[in-house]
Amino acid sequence: MTTGGPDASTNDERSASPLAGAAADPMQRNVADPMQRNVAEVLSVERVLSARPIDVERARIRFPDGHEAERIVVRHPGAVAIVALDEQGRWLLVRQYRHPAGRVLLEVPAGTLEPGESPERTAARELREETGYAAAELERIGGFYTAPGFCDEYIHLFLARGLTADPLPQDHDEYIDGPIAMAPAEVARAAATGEIEDAKTLAALALMGR
Repeated sequence: MTTGGPDASTNDERSASPLAGAAADPMQRNVADPMQRNVAEVLSVERVLSARPIDVERARIRFPDGHEAERIVVRHPGAVAIVALDEQGRWLLVRQYRHPAGRVLLEVPAGTLEPGESPERTAARELREETGYAAAELERIGGFYTAPGFCDEYIHLFLARGLTADPLPQDHDEYIDGPIAMAPAEVARAAATGEIEDAKTLAALALMGR
């Protein structure tokens, strides 16, 4: 995942979470946020590519000072990431081949929301597919944009506990090894040494350290 580039508008259709705590839909927070009152006006939007699960749009926007600009925006349905803790408090990580990066990355289990699927249901499903475990407890502990300069993907982060073996088949188009159990200190060390380069896993480490 990368960052940088100009700001892109957010996706109104992202699924909201019924869990207590931070709002799952960032647009809900923006309504009362004074920093969001002085935003750009959208003049036009053209879809230039549709390739599941993303759409690519070309948007023309006008800033409050009258200046106009063009933005290329990748629309994404949203995703989840899961910090799964075993009975010893170790993180369950997976190794997954990521073609855009051209390498296998060590990362927390994660996956994209399916149409009509809540973040909680996605998290429960992805955990079983990627680690072979189901969670007795799933708690939403935060969320973040992955690359707001050009993409509206928003990842909901969950903490999973009370794990029991209950596997689901992996997606046919993925290549995943794991799970790999690592103590929190080992995860932090792997991040510090560059063994972990996956952004959502680094964000999970930061949120777990609050």
